[in-house]
This record gives sequence, structure tokens and C-alpha cells, in this order.
Amino acid sequence: MSRLKSALNNTTSFLRQHPLMLLVLALALVRLAMLGTYPLMDTTEARYGDIGRMMVAENDWITPWFRPGVPFWGKPPLSFWCTALSFKLFGVNEFSARFPHWLLGVFTGWFVWDLAVRRSIREAVVAVSLLAGCLLFYFASGAVMTDMALTFGMTLSMWSFWRAVQPHQSTPQHPLQRSLPWLFFVSLAWGLLAKGPLAIVLTFLAIAVWLFFNPQFRPRVFQLPWLRGILLTVLIAGPWYWAAERKTPGFLDYFLIGEHVKRFLVPGWKGDLYGNAHIHAHGTIWLYLLYMLAPWTLLIPAYLFFSSGRFRIPQPVCSQTAWADSAEKSWILYLVCWGLAPAVLFTFASNIIMPYVLPGIPALALLGGTLLSRFDHRVVNNLLTTGLWIVLIGSLAFVLIFPFTGYGDRKSERALVRSFQSHGSPDAKLIYFDTYPFSAGFYGAGAVSDVSSVSSLEERLDRPDPLFVAIPKDTSPELDLLVQRRLRLIKPFRRYSLYEELPAPPPPGN
Repeated sequence: MSRLKSALNNTTSFLRQHPLMLLVLALALVRLAMLGTYPLMDTTEARYGDIGRMMVAENDWITPWFRPGVPFWGKPPLSFWCTALSFKLFGVNEFSARFPHWLLGVFTGWFVWDLAVRRSIREAVVAVSLLAGCLLFYFASGAVMTDMALTFGMTLSMWSFWRAVQPHQSTPQHPLQRSLPWLFFVSLAWGLLAKGPLAIVLTFLAIAVWLFFNPQFRPRVFQLPWLRGILLTVLIAGPWYWAAERKTPGFLDYFLIGEHVKRFLVPGWKGDLYGNAHIHAHGTIWLYLLYMLAPWTLLIPAYLFFSSGRFRIPQPVCSQTAWADSAEKSWILYLVCWGLAPAVLFTFASNIIMPYVLPGIPALALLGGTLLSRFDHRVVNNLLTTGLWIVLIGSLAFVLIFPFTGYGDRKSERALVRSFQSHGSPDAKLIYFDTYPFSAGFYGAGAVSDVSSVSSLEERLDRPDPLFVAIPKDTSPELDLLVQRRLRLIKPFRRYSLYEELPAPPPPGN
């Protein structure tokens, strides 16, 4: 009891000294509270959420399934395992789908804090504040995507590598010091299971460039147990790759060549089995980086400009002595290489999306902590407070306003499926004309299927089981005629209208 009281007193004292951490804590809790307040959206969240649901329903932990009978070869299973495990613990719902990704965001923040606090508490507070208030990181910490699992894995890799190659005060025989190299190789296995070889490429691109400019660390790097470490990585990640190829032959060719070479180098790649190519001009990834670092990309230049008369850059930052400090230069360059590695790698890729920059965000937050901590504390605190309040107020406004926007109905089938469930009997089925959205599969939990032609729909209507049908807004005259003869409207929704099958007409002569 006394230890708990002492810990509470220490925490209270710390928060009083660093009120920014109260805002960081509030942001984390608000994000947690938001997880179950809005539906899974098509296509990304609903698709990955439904993959996790099917993993639990089929008790199949090897092959993620895109749709029943269609394997999903686009991503390794780690993020789906996290979602599926959460479903097993908390049930299948929006909160449990997003909760493990929120946890990964919290763990990533802890490693950012640990790296920065070894330099100073001030740097740690600034770095974590920048990370928590970053638009992309805040959104991804609680979104059903694979990117937060990759970001956590790369953060763990760069954290363990940095600590393993640094001069340490404790003896090399210290248990923690001995475990750091092994943790590095474990984190590489995590990356392989979270996103595939991309995780290895990003990590070693950052490390290789950093070592090129910091040759004094090469002896320490060469002392790492590379052969045994790589074997450990393969032993952890390899069995799943072997099992996945054995169960659904063709996976390795599609995933390794298609997803990791053709997707990024072939404009408008036509081999994508699960979506459409996102064609952009080369270099667009840098615009994405600036955009997804908001609000800091706007607030930091504005504060530095308008506060130029009220603060001064401390002399050590500008002096040649500070920049000549080898340890300081190596630290800053490490963060630059890590933070910009995703943007550099995808500079010449045309098939990209915004979350590709996410693995570098923790490093850029650490870099901001290192640099901004040298400015006037009052000005920097005002800057960070403004940014954190913008995100916090925006989150609260989202929760209050979102139900009235109709966006959820436009991007999710939750309302339609729940209407079907309230009207239908337990053995009723819901059929979508044309391919059903992923959100319908998630919320329908196995009671949803689809048909692609009017004749197929009519054949299903002739069966004796109770049937409900979701018809899109744009229809053909042939489909309209079938709807008039065989279906009764229950309720129109944004994308589809829900119909119930009419009772079969009595046989002629009755």
C-alpha cells in the first residue's frame, strides 16, 4: 500500500512539473474511448476487421481470408492475429477490432520516451508530445490497419539496435545489455510477420546510411551475433511463410514479387488481387509526409516566425563545438536516417498511400524533441499545448458531430446489416446484389453473401430459406422488374436499399 501511495505521489509530482504530459495522457484516453464510437469503414478497416473475424470463426491462424474461399496474400498475419486475439477476449465489435492497434501505439510511444529520456526528461516530454499530436500517428493508433504493427516493429528494431551499439556504463555481462542484440533480431522477425521484407529493407536502409557517415560504430556493429541472430529471425518468422505457401500455393510468388517489386515499380500494376493501384507522380511521398505531420508542419514554422523576437536559440546549438560533438551528430543523423527512410524508399514508387510514411514518424518526433528542447521552454510549451489541444478538441468534435454527418452510412454497412438482423429470423440470409462491401461481411458475421446477376438472384429467391436482399441505388430494368415482383422494401440506406423476400404466390388452382 505504501509503495502504491509513493508511486501515485511521484506521478502527481511529475505531472505537475510537466503539464504537457497531462494533455498527452488525455489524448491517449480520448482515443481509447473513441474506438467503439463509429463503425468500421470500407474498405481498409472493414476489410482487415473481417479478416480477423474470419480467422476466429474458422479457427484458421495460418491463412488470412479475403472473402470465404479467397486467401489474402497481400499481407502477413501479425496484425490480423492481434485483431483476432482481441476478438477472442472481448468479442467481435469495433472496440476490440481497434484496441490492439491502440496498444501498439502506446508501446511505440513508450520506446520513444525511453530513447529520449536517456538524454533528458525535457527531450522526452517534447518528443512524446510531438508523437501524440501527429495527425497520422494519432489516427493510426486505433485504426484497423497493418501499418501500426510495422511501425512498432521498426521502432523496436531501431531502439534495440541503437542501445546495443552504444557505449554502455554497465558491464557487457549485464542481462539487459546481453539481450539487446537478440531483441533486435526478434524485432526483425516481428517486422517480417507484420509487413514482410519491407520491414527489413526500411530498417537496414536507415542503418546502412547512418553507418556510412559514422564509421566509428562499425566495430560494435560487427560484434553483433549476426549469424545466430539471422537464424533466430528465420526460426521465428520462417515457419509461417512455409505453412502459408504449403496451404495456398502461389502465396510466396505473389507476395514477394508482386507486392514488393511490381506494386512499387510498375505504374498501374494490374496484378493486384485485392484492390486498385494508387498511381501518383514520383516524389508524392514527400508531400504525404508533410501533410501527415500536421499540425506540426504548420504550427512549428508559425511559432518560430512569430516568436522570433521573444526567444533566442541557445548558444550551444549554433556553436561549432556543439555540432562538432560526435555523439550528438551521430544521434541526430540516426534519427534523420530512420525518420526519412520510408520517404526515400518510396520516392520513385508510383503506387503509394499516405500511411507508408508512418514508420518514420517516431524518429521525427525524437528529432523534434532533440531540437525543440533547446529553444525557449515557454515558447515551445505554448506551441505543443496548441497542437495537442487542436487534436483533442478535434477528437471530441468528431465524436459529437460524426453521427449527424451521414459519413458512417456512406462508408459502412453497419446500419443496413443491423436492420436486417432486427427484421430477420436467426436462419435468415442477406444477399447483396454485386460484391458485398467488407463492412457487410464484418457486421453480418457469416450471414452475408452476394450474387452478380439477376438470374442468380432469382434462383436464390426460389429457395425455401428466408432471404433479405440489398439492392444498389443504380439498377437495370431487368433487376427493377424482379424487385417489383419478388421483394418488399424495408428501408433505403445511403448505398443500398434493404428488401425482404415476398411470400411465394400460391400454386395455380388454389
